[in-house]
Amino acid sequence: MKKFLGAELFFETLYKLGIKIIFGLPGGYVLKIYDVMPSYSKKIKHILTRHEQAATHMADGFSRASGLPGIILCTSGPAATNTITGISTAYDDSVPVLIFTGQVPTPFLGSDAFQEADHIGITRTCTKHNTLVRKTVDLPKAIAEAFYISNTGRTGPVLVDMPKDVLISESEFKFPKSIQLKSYKDKFPLIKKDYMSFIEKFKNSKKPLFLFGKGACSSDSSSKIKKILNNFKLPAVTSLLALGLLNKSNYNYGLIGSHGSDSSSKLLKDCDLLISIGCDLKKIVSEDELKNKSVININIDKVDLNNKRKSNLNIHCDSTEFLNKLLKEKNVNFSWDSLELEKLKMLDIKNRDKEIKSNPKAYVMHNISKLLPENTIYCSDFSYEDVNLQKFLNITDYKNNILSGGNGTPGYGFPAAIGATFSRPRNKVVSISSGKNFQFNMQEMIVAVEQKINLTIIVLNDTHKSKYKGPNYELLAKSFGVKSIRVNNNSNFEKNIKSFLIRKGVTLIEILI
Repeated sequence: MKKFLGAELFFETLYKLGIKIIFGLPGGYVLKIYDVMPSYSKKIKHILTRHEQAATHMADGFSRASGLPGIILCTSGPAATNTITGISTAYDDSVPVLIFTGQVPTPFLGSDAFQEADHIGITRTCTKHNTLVRKTVDLPKAIAEAFYISNTGRTGPVLVDMPKDVLISESEFKFPKSIQLKSYKDKFPLIKKDYMSFIEKFKNSKKPLFLFGKGACSSDSSSKIKKILNNFKLPAVTSLLALGLLNKSNYNYGLIGSHGSDSSSKLLKDCDLLISIGCDLKKIVSEDELKNKSVININIDKVDLNNKRKSNLNIHCDSTEFLNKLLKEKNVNFSWDSLELEKLKMLDIKNRDKEIKSNPKAYVMHNISKLLPENTIYCSDFSYEDVNLQKFLNITDYKNNILSGGNGTPGYGFPAAIGATFSRPRNKVVSISSGKNFQFNMQEMIVAVEQKINLTIIVLNDTHKSKYKGPNYELLAKSFGVKSIRVNNNSNFEKNIKSFLIRKGVTLIEILI
């Protein structure tokens, strides 16, 4: 039987799993992978990034836009530790990414060798699973298991640590026929008793309110949820990461939380039952807001169910199964006043228009969105004070709303946007950052140029009049070979940027706020 180098087994396994793109940087302990890479270049594309954190964000953006796992490759020590912020971001937002790190040869593990780091220990709290491969023959199995774990249950990042000797040694290609992990459970069926308890509370409530989070998002969940809301004529709100899930639903009342709509706040105050599906409640709703109301928490993740937030009923199951069951319920009436609900809609429109006129950033977001196609993918890394700007964009699908919701990671949006372009090249992809956030990973402009992708970069420069002005982003972009323009936030800015928004290739628009 033919034998392969460990580095070759790496590619053979990824190809077997359907992987077609990798983001990463070379380094000492993964050089053998790069040595054999030309032989696999027609099967798997490698994107050479300029920083490991950016590589991780690119893989994250690719995954969010596609629904497929994103792949990161880097060497040991400082390279691996550079990925931690990206891994933590993916973990908090349940994004399936696989991180492959080089490591010192197995005989030198624990010897404080050059660029040795405990990748397993360091990432234990921000990965769904991690593993150190000690034998070349075990590499395909470890990769296949990592892929499975990352992409099932509550999805998330998984790290595979690969010592140098594992990559340069030979072995037969033994791909596992099936994945059987005794200690891992990926499916959590809806227990009949739990569902009956839910139905009892649901039918006895007068004003229930649905809250949908990222955990409720799947390829067919949007249509199911809209049918459920239509059946019951019930209002619903979403978390930031689920924005776009309820697009064009008459019962969509926008974002909830500190950056939410006025109507969502009023609905939360008036409801007697909050039904949270796929949400981390502790990050969205305060204890005071849950006083004098019942809470039902439905989640595939036990950690989110046991988050010490008040809940009258916790249901541990897959949201898809729960929604399928709820679709069958009929003839349930509630006390929400349709006229009052319509007034709340009008209030939101009035307040939105008011903020667009008074907030320069909201004005910019709204008008940029007007000029772009409906299926545009928006990738953002707004700072805490600007996160509410997302609601001024025309987001038609949750997969088109890419941002760091759990971590609020600075510098995330731009590299994530690069990753998204490889996932859905036919869609318009737009990166939106403040100047200070763009500076975290602006070096990746060279990657965008090298790969000849179609990407529009929006930089909101709100510090150009301050003591700490930062660079002229128009000139900076031109130094990378990026077509760029600098415009003022005034009545003419739409006219000035229109041609740049529709232009193919990499463009940067710096808007002085």
